[in-house]
Amino acid sequence: MRGVEPISKRVFLATITDGSGTVVCSFRLEANERYIFSNLKGEVSTRKLTHDEHHWSRATLVEIIQEMNSKIDS
Repeated sequence: MRGVEPISKRVFLATITDGSGTVVCSFRLEANERYIFSNLKGEVSTRKLTHDEHHWSRATLVEIIQEMNSKIDS
């Protein structure tokens, strides 16, 4: 991330650049907002999460499923 420029105490303008300095994504980030960033095939994308939405990584889900399976098997 190139930098985060403060707009006010609760709002930020974030800019993401590639290695050459070209802007690939910019967005406003307000208080208590959450985003997921993806870099798939050289394309950066963002998705805003709702306040009640939870994000689980693949590794976390695999761990939970393995733990549940081990409890079923025992």
